[in-house]
Amino acid sequence: MIQSLKNLSAMFMAILILFASDRAYAQNSTTDNKNNTASEVKKDDKTAGTGTEGVKPEDKKKAAKDSKKLDETKKAKNIERTLKFGIQKDRKTAINQIRNIQDKDIQKKLAALLIDIIANDSDMEIRKTAITVIGDLKAEGASGALIKALNDESEDVRIAACFATGRLKTAEAKPALIELIKKQDLTKDSNLTDAAITALSDLGAPEIVPFAVEAVKDSKNSKMAREKLLLFIGNNGSAEQKDFLLEIYKDEDQEILMRSYAVKSIAKLKITAAAPDIKTVISEINSYQFARRKKYYDLYIHSVAALAEMGDEDAIPLLMDSLRSDNANVRLKALRLLKDFDDERTIDIIKYKMDHDPSNSVRKTARKILEDRGIIEKSKEEDYRGIEEPAEDNEDQREQ
Repeated sequence: MIQSLKNLSAMFMAILILFASDRAYAQNSTTDNKNNTASEVKKDDKTAGTGTEGVKPEDKKKAAKDSKKLDETKKAKNIERTLKFGIQKDRKTAINQIRNIQDKDIQKKLAALLIDIIANDSDMEIRKTAITVIGDLKAEGASGALIKALNDESEDVRIAACFATGRLKTAEAKPALIELIKKQDLTKDSNLTDAAITALSDLGAPEIVPFAVEAVKDSKNSKMAREKLLLFIGNNGSAEQKDFLLEIYKDEDQEILMRSYAVKSIAKLKITAAAPDIKTVISEINSYQFARRKKYYDLYIHSVAALAEMGDEDAIPLLMDSLRSDNANVRLKALRLLKDFDDERTIDIIKYKMDHDPSNSVRKTARKILEDRGIIEKSKEEDYRGIEEPAEDNEDQREQ
């Protein structure tokens, strides 16, 4: 009996051991399976992706291009639908979005819609926006619509059309622009007058230089109109205007800005015969007492700039003198003019300005000039953020 119980107990223990062993094996198998699965997933993650494994680079590039075109096609359809059915606010936004379309064929199709809008849309703001975007895109085939827009009932549309014809170099628009400027009341400031003169200057209209000369001479005309026409003469005139421009430049009764624009036009037209007169005016300004000389800073720097633009070597020492001015704006303008002269005499003073000038804008500009000349190593582009015209500060009030 006792022996039977011992045998039964031994058998029971064996069963327990076998059960425990099977359970442990099952757990290990599960763990191994999990580890294997995770390993396979990791492996798959490395190889899985966009489905382009083994695809040639040129095929990938083509696929990306096709995808982008498909995306722009969708955008174009949305723009087109909005232009046809949207509220005016959304239509205006849609027109501006055309600038972001890169595909030339799609852009051309949308530009055709804009041309139709310019010619036929009833909303003034929409017409104006369409004209502006056409000008920015420099779209072809818009000349007829733009010329028509020069006679639009809205002045804002006419202004936009002037700027667009200038940007697009729409030569066919020149007669309409000349007619427009001759009809303008030049005694009053006008954005339309400004736009028309700008467009004609962009297109080139030497045939109306005599008209411009007479308009500048007429003191009844607005200051804005006379200044714009004076600059127009510099872009479209010739050496024939030398005496007229010098008369304004040397006239003490003329406003400083008018005199400055006159000498700027002289330089634009490369009237080198005027150099002695310019040097005389510079000498006169240098002879003034500080308080009076400060009033002539702009005329002085425009005069020196004119000599520089005409390639007169006497401009270099004058510009170096300007770099010693207490006026930070004068120093900055002098530096910007000096960059066009590859002259060894200027290097030391530019280096000094880079290291010691009290104006941050002047220091950065000096560094940029030296880098462009290859004298020092280039800095990062972000180092040049913030270069702007410095405001006059206390140093500008001191006697030079």
